[in-house]
Amino acid sequence: MTPAVWFDSHCHFDFSVLDASREGDWQLASSLGVEGLLIPGVTRTQGESLSAFCAQNRRWRYALGLHPYWCQDHREDDLLWLATALQQPGVVAVGECGMDRVLVKEGSATWDAQWQWLMKQVELAESTGLPLVLHIRGAHDEVAAELRRRRFSGQGLVHAFSGSVQQAANWCDLGFCLGVGGAMTHPRAQRLRRTLQQIPPENLLLETDAPDMPPAFLGRHHNSPAMIPLYGHILSCLLGIETEDLAEQLQKNLLRVFPVLAGSEMAG
Repeated sequence: MTPAVWFDSHCHFDFSVLDASREGDWQLASSLGVEGLLIPGVTRTQGESLSAFCAQNRRWRYALGLHPYWCQDHREDDLLWLATALQQPGVVAVGECGMDRVLVKEGSATWDAQWQWLMKQVELAESTGLPLVLHIRGAHDEVAAELRRRRFSGQGLVHAFSGSVQQAANWCDLGFCLGVGGAMTHPRAQRLRRTLQQIPPENLLLETDAPDMPPAFLGRHHNSPAMIPLYGHILSCLLGIETEDLAEQLQKNLLRVFPVLAGSEMAG
């Protein structure tokens, strides 16, 4: 049987905390069958450096967006920059953008401000035809309903999904895939594991969110794209399918959701 190949669909591989370990992390990931990764944009400053960063390795791809975590730092002309930058041929998606109710509770970003930044980026996804990479926490119902109301015809990835079965179904109906990673390895994640068992494999993608969201056994150690094959094995066991079959399906999902990758080496 052909060895499984993998892709990390959401990895902050450019973050400085990985500077000392990045080369070794990638060598290990590659040796385990990880053939590529997608780095999301989070701010204008970080996004402006992603093209050069990914030029170091043709298997590192990137998206551009304005993340709700940095909502108070974003400026109106960042949208003008983003609209222009999204025209670069190497851009895979719009994002990471989204809504985070925890930020509202903490007082670090209002709901209205997050919503306005998200909707502007949804408009850019619609005008460019690029998929969305979404960060959604405590806002699945509202965002999915709004995309349905505006008849959003694109697709994308809901990163680090941890919602309900019904919320998963709503995203799947909109053509989105759901990102799965280290969260499913934690002992308290029983509800998430049960939910994943009810989601069609055609609507899943693997991710690490490295350096964040490490699997349970790593403790506070930084996460790495080298974890993807292990996540694939865990997910295949949850779904009751062969690991190689899951890897093949995930590759199809990847190229469907991110069509730009279909013309690259990621297409296999």
